[in-house]
Amino acid sequence: MLTTPEQIERYRLVTLRAAVRLESLGMKKRGKSAAAISRELLGLSRSAPFPAVIEGLTQRIEAINV
Repeated sequence: MLTTPEQIERYRLVTLRAAVRLESLGMKKRGKSAAAISRELLGLSRSAPFPAVIEGLTQRIEAINV
């Protein structure tokens, strides 16, 4: 069970990373894309490639000690 803010944030980042991977394979979703949300969160430009976004999310996930 996720009870601490760190666990919740880690889960959020892991799900965002999975969604970005699916988007990179061509899957679409309604509303704002996971890649756009991730780029905004990481402070990357709108033209940042998917691998850079995934790498940034991975680094953030690893920085959270749960």
